[in-house]
Amino acid sequence: MKFSFSLSFFILILLFSIHSCQTENVASETKIPGAFKAMQMLSHARAYPNDDIPENGFGKAVDHCKASFNSEDRSPVDPWESMGPINTAGRTLALALNPEADSTVYLGSASGGLWRSRSLGLGITWEYMPIAEGVLGVSSIAFATGDSTQMYVGTGEVYNNEITGNDGAYRATRGSYGVGIFKSIDGGSTWDHSLDFTYQNKKGIQVVKVDPNNDQIVYAGVTDGVVKSVDAGSTWDYVLNVPMVTDIEINNQNIVIACGNLGSTDKGIYNSTDGGNTWSINTDTVIPLDFQGKILLASYPSNPNIMFASIGNGFSFSDGATWLLRSDDGGINWELKSTIDYSKWQGWFAHDVSVDPFDPDNVSTVGIDIFGSTDGGTDLAQRSNGGVTLGNPLPNEPDGDPFYSHSDHHVTLHHPNIQDLILYGNDGGLFLSFDGGNSFRSANGGLQTTQYYNGFSVSHQNPEFAMGGLQDNSTSIHRGNGLWQRAVGGDGSWTGINFNNDNKVYASYQNLNIAGSNNNGQSFNFLGVPHQGQPIFIAPYQISESDPNIIYAGGQYIYRSEDEGDSWEIRNGVQPLNSNGDPIYVMAIATENSDVVYASTAPYNGKGEIYLSTDGGDNWSNITGSLPDRFINDIYVDPTSESTAYITLSGFGSGHVFKTENYGQSWEDISSNLPDLPTNAILVDPMFPNHLYLGNDLGLFYSLNGGTDWEDFNEGVQGSTIIMDLEYSPIDRKIWAATHGRGVFRRDLILGESSAEDLTLNLEIDLMIYPNLINVGDSFTLNISTKKSETALLQIHTSLGEKVYENQLNLINGVNSFKTETVNYTKGLHYLTLTNTLGESLSKPFLLK
Repeated sequence: MKFSFSLSFFILILLFSIHSCQTENVASETKIPGAFKAMQMLSHARAYPNDDIPENGFGKAVDHCKASFNSEDRSPVDPWESMGPINTAGRTLALALNPEADSTVYLGSASGGLWRSRSLGLGITWEYMPIAEGVLGVSSIAFATGDSTQMYVGTGEVYNNEITGNDGAYRATRGSYGVGIFKSIDGGSTWDHSLDFTYQNKKGIQVVKVDPNNDQIVYAGVTDGVVKSVDAGSTWDYVLNVPMVTDIEINNQNIVIACGNLGSTDKGIYNSTDGGNTWSINTDTVIPLDFQGKILLASYPSNPNIMFASIGNGFSFSDGATWLLRSDDGGINWELKSTIDYSKWQGWFAHDVSVDPFDPDNVSTVGIDIFGSTDGGTDLAQRSNGGVTLGNPLPNEPDGDPFYSHSDHHVTLHHPNIQDLILYGNDGGLFLSFDGGNSFRSANGGLQTTQYYNGFSVSHQNPEFAMGGLQDNSTSIHRGNGLWQRAVGGDGSWTGINFNNDNKVYASYQNLNIAGSNNNGQSFNFLGVPHQGQPIFIAPYQISESDPNIIYAGGQYIYRSEDEGDSWEIRNGVQPLNSNGDPIYVMAIATENSDVVYASTAPYNGKGEIYLSTDGGDNWSNITGSLPDRFINDIYVDPTSESTAYITLSGFGSGHVFKTENYGQSWEDISSNLPDLPTNAILVDPMFPNHLYLGNDLGLFYSLNGGTDWEDFNEGVQGSTIIMDLEYSPIDRKIWAATHGRGVFRRDLILGESSAEDLTLNLEIDLMIYPNLINVGDSFTLNISTKKSETALLQIHTSLGEKVYENQLNLINGVNSFKTETVNYTKGLHYLTLTNTLGESLSKPFLLK
């Protein structure tokens, strides 16, 4: 592996030189930043072939799950185990403090729900607070004044309204579905649906505010206006219909609202002096007329007539601008205080303003980084350094130096009772400043809200070694105890682990920039994949299991390396797979044959398609056939048969799991009783190929009969979760689930019909094979635990029934260990059978590769 580089330099290049992706209706010279491209990729895949998700699509899927999987997870294995990261957190959208407990903070994550810490996030103190099925992103949190029991949360991460459109916002941009507003009257222990948007999934809640003088009156800023309740959330009415209401400030009957994002119509600041009955748009000439981002508001608690407005412009590297305005008369007249561009290219996404409750001249503004002012906003100075820190931070220690706060801040909040304490929510979780915004530290111990992409990897040698790519939090590497090393990338992307050697691992960042390591991920070297054409934002690559020297990578072209990534060739006659030039979206290699490769294309210029090569990528056949026109999110080749493959589809309105047994010549829909919902990952148990495991935008499911019917598999994962990838650990026969918002979980795979748990005979023998996945020619250890001494016959058969081994064993009470060679065996599935003198038998499968 060549081209050694400094990781700090690598990150610097990444943050400031992100390439523009191939997207329709975006001018080629426009440089679109990573956050926008990542969000658009997720939105596009879920909406396609439509411009946006169906109005009731996600809600119908939620109700289907409630009706079809209304019993508890009945699988015969222990619940899911949380694997962290407990030392890295993901995107934070909302913060709120308990009005009766100064150290209790609530946090709304982008797609990981609601969290609470009773110690301001310090230590390892975060706890997940389930709300209801279907709740993913929490965008706003509000308490009644002085009352810690009455609280509201708004759901969904939505940055665009369906009626808007410009060069950048060519389709709605969403991070997670919204299902309305929930209310709790017991401090978050139980919840009721207050404003039900379950069947209006295009809508998100940007802000919820309780009238400080009357807790029966509640306002909410919604994707399509302002709604008001006069009975503490029992009923709601629209009081203003304008797109993208992003913030609300309340001062008695005087209401100020802000609206507009990504070019939405009627944008600006609105005022109402009669409790929201009538409204007028503010025509103060200081307010910019043509801005593309959103407006956030803040007021001085002791005198709410003092207000600030943070207005952002940019959604690309070429149009960054920020305006900080101040009003001293409750938002009627405004003064321009600063044009320091702290929101930069993310005025649509990440900025905010807050005011010190002890001094209205102390103002905190945030965007990419943190800025502060001590003179009411006239002079703004940058206070923090951002980016992504690498290494191995401890969960109860700061992520970086005293001036580090993770980039992309979505919320800033001055503590109302503790002077100089400011809280910041950003793409790295929660950060605190105890000195008025001059130094910072992370407070994320146990806050499990990271957002993984596809391309997760698990070692075949060490059951604790795993890797995955994170939204805005680099590549993460697990070696135990829920602690994950941060390694490569701003947005980490696909990963890979050599199947025979854990020292050889691969990581990547966006647009198919792959790095390799020869020392178990302690350091990386850049691999020169030839970037001809434009790959997708999170581009795939795969290592061959039968020959780990061989790697395939997919951009607009197919690349193949035969020397672990040191050199590459463009395959398929140096042509894209299809005539449209659509880039590769996902790919998979047959377990036992590195020449058999399946790959799907992203439907940017044509329909979603799947292709097959049986000669190492030189030639490809379109095997799409009559498959629905959707993004093909995952491909999984049956480990025991290269002609059998499974795919999962995104979008709505079709089946989501299909199977072929003849190299794609025909496809069978095995979606059965699954919800109509974007489906992201599937895994086939190599020991029991009819055992299938599946992840979609609501959680996890399994089938023990090849997809004839499916069962719930979510025990241990509280609440709904977007499952992005599933991977198999053969050493301990566990499945790992990488989620987009809740980190990583793992669980035992379900044993087959011949397992010890299913026996009703008197055989008192426990049989263990180590490892489960074995190379031909290698030996494996057989541990046989008995409760009495007896004689037993050990036999090994191929999957076709041919006997390849037989031996009479004299077992003693306790553990008996035997080592068995596989020199004369062939690749494929085998069955080991142990039979006692009464004729009772126990079988276990194992796979030779």
